[in-house]
Amino acid sequence: MVQPVSGQDRGGRNVTTDNFLASVDFANQLKNKKLTLVGTMKPNKREIPQKFKPARQRDENSSIFGFTKEFPLVSYVPKKKKSVFLLSSLRHVSAICSDSGKPEIIEFYSRTKGALDLLDQKCARYTVQRTSRR
Repeated sequence: MVQPVSGQDRGGRNVTTDNFLASVDFANQLKNKKLTLVGTMKPNKREIPQKFKPARQRDENSSIFGFTKEFPLVSYVPKKKKSVFLLSSLRHVSAICSDSGKPEIIEFYSRTKGALDLLDQKCARYTVQRTSRR
């Protein structure tokens, strides 16, 4: 799927994914193809530590950052009992935007996910089921 944009002569390309594809294994595969990844993750992934998961004592608009050598992981709480998990191989900073109070990685994801939302919208609108007269 990423073959047209991968390769050594095309550096600086990023792949933005939703929670269906984002994982550490997929980020490593893209890294070998000289691509970066920014994507949300499902909360049941084994790569997410228990401390990052939603809890009652975490405040709204709070963030937890976790770093490995290659990939930072962010857990952001937009509202009570809900967490958003982002994996990134692009940025290694724990900066928070002063305007919105959200982590910088989430702001980047929000700016680059337009085509992903459009694809999800089209998949929901059109179906491949056959119509029948039963």
